[in-house]
Amino acid sequence: MAEQFEFKTIERLHPGEMISEYLDAFEWSQRELSRRTGISTKTVSELCNGKANVNASTALALELVFERPASFWLNLQRLYDEYLARVARRRQEEHWSEWAKNFPIGELKKFGWIKPEENLSNSEALLKFFGVSSPESWSEVWNAAGVAYRQTRRFETNQESISAWVRAVELSASSIHTQPFDEGALRGLLPGLRRLTNLRPENFIPQLEQLCASAGVALVFAPGLSKTGISGCTRWVSKSKVIVGLTLRYKSDDQVWFTFFHEIGHVLLHRSKRSFILDNAHENLTDEVVDPELRQIEDQANQFALDTLIPADSLAGFIRRGDFTENGILQFAKQMEIAPGIVVGRLQDEKILEYYQGNRLKQMFQWVVPETE
Repeated sequence: MAEQFEFKTIERLHPGEMISEYLDAFEWSQRELSRRTGISTKTVSELCNGKANVNASTALALELVFERPASFWLNLQRLYDEYLARVARRRQEEHWSEWAKNFPIGELKKFGWIKPEENLSNSEALLKFFGVSSPESWSEVWNAAGVAYRQTRRFETNQESISAWVRAVELSASSIHTQPFDEGALRGLLPGLRRLTNLRPENFIPQLEQLCASAGVALVFAPGLSKTGISGCTRWVSKSKVIVGLTLRYKSDDQVWFTFFHEIGHVLLHRSKRSFILDNAHENLTDEVVDPELRQIEDQANQFALDTLIPADSLAGFIRRGDFTENGILQFAKQMEIAPGIVVGRLQDEKILEYYQGNRLKQMFQWVVPETE
């Protein structure tokens, strides 16, 4: 019958096992090692039995006696300590896996925000994505963010999905170089930003990102996740840089541009109010909003977006003329240098057009997700 051997990987080897092997090879007792190193017999016994750890002083003594460098003994100890820590973490996996189930893992992988990595469970991949060491740390970080979230009861949301979208936006924004925030410069860009509404996404997005960055705004387009209901967010990461994140929750150009200027309204109007605001910006606020201050700043951001896209006096003049035909809308849009779909959306909001009228003048956007190999 073949002998059975047990193999231990180097990371699981306590330094004491190696010390015992050297004692056997040299035919020394633990007392002999104590005499040669000056380490107490009790400590030598504990080392050999894995009950004491190798420290720098012990490693230097072993270096002289066994002619193996101190770094060898210290590295054995480090690898063993790391192994014990990983074993302890594995014991938490059951709890962590339950936590991970609350996140839209499939969507995070689909959008490439969590990449398949060898030997990483879903929970470990999530922790790496968030840059935290445990679900408890994730909770601490998220709760400390001070999120003001405008939410309605029209759909179910969960904070795990919301936090994942926010993190994806943060990671994208971290790679965007911006000039220091300049309120005057951003206000000066508004007419040019409005004119971009006439372009297709492949043309306006690069220009929009570049112009925003020149005024200290890191603009990020990130696909929405299920159970978030987010259309946009504004987050100050420092006094000199602000993040504006946008989804395509609303896919028509009038709603996407309204959301963009709504967030820019937060940047310009509410810098001192909130550091972090999440919006489903095209929803009407009702009694579901429990924070009166949030209701006020949302109303202000809404009005800013409306007036920036179509100034009130220009809209009033157009309405007085009463030509809401397709040709009339196109002429007014050309005069205002904005996309005709934005005019249609405003007329629908004002109840001048029904929500099924004029929609062919709108551009519709959608995410194209690259196929994964």
